[in-house]
Amino acid sequence: MKVFTPGDLIALGGLILATVTTLIGGVVWYANSEKKKYAAERDFNHIKNNFKQMSEGIANEFKDLNDRFDDVDKELLRIEAYLIRTKPDHDPS
Repeated sequence: MKVFTPGDLIALGGLILATVTTLIGGVVWYANSEKKKYAAERDFNHIKNNFKQMSEGIANEFKDLNDRFDDVDKELLRIEAYLIRTKPDHDPS
């Protein structure tokens, strides 16, 4: 039966320590990659929602402008009708 020397125990301890730290490093690396993936996906969704809200805001502004133009058209028609109605009947020729 072979007895382990202090050098053998130190080598075995180093091997175990290296294996454990490598496994822990792999777990930490995987956890960080998942965090980065989640953060990137969340940022992308925020940007997508911001663009959606901006496009809805622009659409609402165009609708408001269209309504204002309709009101201006109606007012111009009223003014034109008033001017035609109040036009004098005499012909200067």
